[in-house]
Amino acid sequence: MAGRVEAAPETVWRFMGALDRWDRMLPTIDAISRVDGGGPAIGVGARFRVRQPGLAPAVYEVTDWRPNAGFTWQARSVGVTTVAAHTLRPDGTGTQVGLSITWTGPGAWPARALFTRKTRAFLAGELAAFARLATQEQSPPGGSRRESRSGDGE
Repeated sequence: MAGRVEAAPETVWRFMGALDRWDRMLPTIDAISRVDGGGPAIGVGARFRVRQPGLAPAVYEVTDWRPNAGFTWQARSVGVTTVAAHTLRPDGTGTQVGLSITWTGPGAWPARALFTRKTRAFLAGELAAFARLATQEQSPPGGSRRESRSGDGE
């Protein structure tokens, strides 16, 4: 899933990189909490317990962390590893955002069969939320900057 956001990568990153607040920003995250006992800084090795609608809770570990450029994290369960990549690339006055999920391991085929449709919908929802949040961040003074999960910015 890819799309262009009318905001600089640094602005999009303020939301994409704020993993500990995703449950307040993204419609695809019911709850997220740090499980590694780490401090406020997020980086490679940071671990988060993530609850998403209709899915079993999973623990994701950050495997790549590049502020203003993206990150990757992965979750392991019996027979399958889920890798989620999030990328930001400057594109003129905006940003190309890439979001992807891959499954590997003996359970990858069933995971793809069961979750591809839901995953595509989740990625589309996350892309729309990052775009909305980043463009609100750039709104003129007096504009709404409130985080919202409703999808309408209110």
